[in-house]
Amino acid sequence: MQSASELLFQQLTDADIEALRQWIASSHRPDLSDAVWFDSLISDSDSDVASNGWKAGDYGRLDLSLPLAWDTLCADDRSWGSQLHGWKFMDRPIQEFVRTGERIYLQWCLDRAVSWSERYSDQETDNAIVWYNMALGQRALRLAGLIYLGAKNGIAIQELRSLLSAVDRHRLEFALESSFNPSTNHGYFVAIGQTVLGAALEAVPEMSGLAEEGRRRLAVMIRTQFLPDGGHSEHSPEYHRMLMQSFQIAVDNGLIEDSELTGRLRKAADLLGWMIQPNGSLVPLGDTPYVKMIDGSHPLTLSPETNFLMSGGSFGQACPTELGVFPDSGYAFVRSPQPRGEAGQSTSSYLAFTAAFHGRAHKHADDLNFVWYDRGQEILVEGGRYGYGAQLPIDSPLRADGFYYADPFRRFVESTMAHNTVTANGRDHDRRRAPAGSGLGLCKQVGDVFILQGRMEHGGWTHRRTVELRPGIGLTVTDDVQSTDAVKRDYQVWFNLSGALTLSASPSAGLSWSPAGGEWHLTLRTEPGASVQGPVRESDNPLRGWRSVEDGTREGVWSVCLEARKTRHHVFRSMFTFDNVD
Repeated sequence: MQSASELLFQQLTDADIEALRQWIASSHRPDLSDAVWFDSLISDSDSDVASNGWKAGDYGRLDLSLPLAWDTLCADDRSWGSQLHGWKFMDRPIQEFVRTGERIYLQWCLDRAVSWSERYSDQETDNAIVWYNMALGQRALRLAGLIYLGAKNGIAIQELRSLLSAVDRHRLEFALESSFNPSTNHGYFVAIGQTVLGAALEAVPEMSGLAEEGRRRLAVMIRTQFLPDGGHSEHSPEYHRMLMQSFQIAVDNGLIEDSELTGRLRKAADLLGWMIQPNGSLVPLGDTPYVKMIDGSHPLTLSPETNFLMSGGSFGQACPTELGVFPDSGYAFVRSPQPRGEAGQSTSSYLAFTAAFHGRAHKHADDLNFVWYDRGQEILVEGGRYGYGAQLPIDSPLRADGFYYADPFRRFVESTMAHNTVTANGRDHDRRRAPAGSGLGLCKQVGDVFILQGRMEHGGWTHRRTVELRPGIGLTVTDDVQSTDAVKRDYQVWFNLSGALTLSASPSAGLSWSPAGGEWHLTLRTEPGASVQGPVRESDNPLRGWRSVEDGTREGVWSVCLEARKTRHHVFRSMFTFDNVD
């Protein structure tokens, strides 16, 4: 608990607080007056949180009528609790207040902020999620916005005093070394939260110092979260998008001015464009759910090429190249042809290849995985995110394999077989090993063929992969697996084909699938030396032949396994070929 000597605001008189209120009201902070730190991407069904309750994602709707038992609300789910104590439930009411000017929305949020402050500002709790770094940083953003909007719209002195007590506690929590972890995206939210909160009250010297420390931490976060080529280090296009756009807001509001840092964010914005599939959604690598990128809900970026894709050709400029290679991040992409407007976007051939292990955060067991879209159709897909849910017990043996979550389907979508890559002895890739960085090799275009290469080391064996794409014609995958410890292993190559394809009668030459209209066949042919298992679709025991597009949902896919048994070295060659139907 904080001592009186550590407090900035507790001893202020009502006259002092009124003077501070007037200073805040007269300051010009567009980042707070426009409520940019309150998420506007909320469904219309949640427009009246006060009457209908608050619903976060797939969690149940929560009645937030006062008084609230803050310690027990959402206590059984870490993610839900973090959103509650990060004050995410305020986003829609604040956006409605900014849009309509109706003070009832602002007052609803102030009442709950005061209630929360009275419980936690100078009292301890056993609920660790209350001061969890993610909740701390996100709540600080909303606290700063509430104070600013309240000061401009007649906040009562006692309400402001209560919120300033919360500021005191937040300032002390930010000062703890344990609150800032630059190795994950949580460090960003701590850094931006303390920067905005400190700047909102910078007339107080200690708060100005808080903001300065936040800016230094933001600089650290850009350099640690975004690699030199602009890729986010946590293996997930969704976290890349979220962090990049959040950093851009900081740039737009003058919180980040260093040219080297803004240059790295420009590269991150360029990379985001390559992560957009022809169907307009983010490619679902790592912990990425279905995110539509071309519906107008996302702000324009620092990249003209990405803006061109997101706007259907209305803004920006078309990308001049069809091959995007990001050697530090370990990403390579093909989009051929590059669209010149909205009409051509969905017809491009597209391939996303990932070859990196920068750390465990949001990383699935998916080394050298790739996703393929062609002829206006998803072809090779992967497991998706499914969501998080309850965590495994701390002593669960599954944690030794890199799993944190209890839901078996969540563990399945993280597994290697839910991706298009290789296993040895059927075991998932080890995500507890030391980070290896990028494993991307030479990626080039030779005539009309795109050649992507990567290599990853696993405990006792090495995987080298070459993907050759002929847009609209076919794809060849060469997987060279070799034991480095002389041990014979069973090696498996996994492919997951879209469930929208129909399995044709298997010809002697290989497996074949067709789209709904039956305009073509896609045939998989393999070379001798490997057996073919499957295809399997929608198996529950064991889980196989599934993916999750939106959190909490599942749909069937075609899972094919090629296997070479008891060998130290094998080269798989898998050829997918389109054949038009006469």
